[in-house]
Order: sequence, then structure tokens, then C-alpha cells
Amino acid sequence: MRDANGAEGVRDVREVSLEASRDTSRTPLTADEELRCRSVFATEIGAQLARQGWAVFPAHTPEERIRLFAVARIIEQRLGCRVEAVPQDIVSMRFTVAGAAPEVGRAADASGQLPD
Repeated sequence: MRDANGAEGVRDVREVSLEASRDTSRTPLTADEELRCRSVFATEIGAQLARQGWAVFPAHTPEERIRLFAVARIIEQRLGCRVEAVPQDIVSMRFTVAGAAPEVGRAADASGQLPD
């Protein structure tokens, strides 16, 4: 499949019914999509944590906040240290490395990627 710009390898997008989009008790993502989403968020947030020791990420719904708490646990496993995720305001979460040591800033390689 191709996207609007002609790039190949684009996956099919499934529609979410209006009722499902209003249902905040369940995610419109499949279990596989949820795992991939959390992994991507963990990579992005973790790289920023490794560079500067903190990160802020948007979380507009309770479901998104729950997802980001799970992402903090993934980052903890990757970095090997405690990561705190706390609401910064009504629409964002702040991630910090608890007891950040100077070595934490060097956990990412030159490309900003964390080791798996």
C-alpha cells in the first residue's frame, strides 16, 4: 500500500466507530498496536531522559496517563534505574530519573537511541 505521497510500506488504517471513539473505558488500539505504541513512546521519552534527565509528554485523557505510567516501567527496565512519571498539568506528564547520576545522561548512543 502507498501513502498520499507515494511512499510504499504503509499499513492499512482501520476505522473506529463513533461509539467506540467515545468509549473511554477501552482503547481503540489492538493489543499489538498498544505494545508498539508503548515501545515507540518509551524509545522517544527514554532518549530524551538519557540526554537531559527529564521529559514532558502529552497526556490528554486518563487512558493516555495510564499508558504513560506503563511506559515509565518500560524505560526503567531499559535504563536500569527508577523513572518517575507524574502529571505536570492537565494535559502532560513529566518524566524524571529518580536520583539521576551523571552516567544516566550518557546511556544513549550518539544517535540518541537507548540500548535494548
